[in-house]
Amino acid sequence: MLIPSRIKTIGNFILDTDSVADIGADHGLLELYLVAKYPNIKILAIENKVGPYKILDKNLRGFKNVRLSLSDGFDNIGKSLNTVVLAGMGGLNIKKILLKHPDKVKKVKKIIIDAHRDIKIARSTLVNFKFQLDKEVIVYEQEKFYVISKFIKSRKKVKYSDDELEIGYKLYEDKLWPKYRDYLILQNNKTIEKIKSNEKLQDRVLKLKQFNERLLNYGKN
Repeated sequence: MLIPSRIKTIGNFILDTDSVADIGADHGLLELYLVAKYPNIKILAIENKVGPYKILDKNLRGFKNVRLSLSDGFDNIGKSLNTVVLAGMGGLNIKKILLKHPDKVKKVKKIIIDAHRDIKIARSTLVNFKFQLDKEVIVYEQEKFYVISKFIKSRKKVKYSDDELEIGYKLYEDKLWPKYRDYLILQNNKTIEKIKSNEKLQDRVLKLKQFNERLLNYGKN
């Protein structure tokens, strides 16, 4: 089975000594990648939709070190799991999942996210839980950009700049940054063209132009 680069990037943030909970496991592609890379790794694959769960069960049947759970978020996560993956969902949903079980979140050592929108909300929520941004990677696949983020539990809350929370953590070091930056600016300019004649939306036009300037200057200071 072909494993997407986005899934491999998530998997490469995981060590063979980690015990992993994959929230929103879908069809189990991350699990298949991890068990091939680390045959003895312990994984809890969590899916809350019956349809994908049936496929998940079919794909992972026979792997003794992979447990399945038809449940929601952190509901079924125990103390033995130290790494959590939240991939393929929006930042608002990630925030909702984290805030539902704050005590369980605080006991996790590493959280890897792949937020497809509202990524600033996801980053800010994890920082408020005293997680430190360790590394972010840009992935380009099937004409789409993804940002994969790894957070490590810290003893104290770490402060980040607005650019680090909204644009990314040292993404200017990524070889794909120039293309990702230009893509973001292009999308912003398309929005500006659509709304620039609407007097009620001039504040948004100004904010988008200012954000484009931040994108162009990101990493230069």
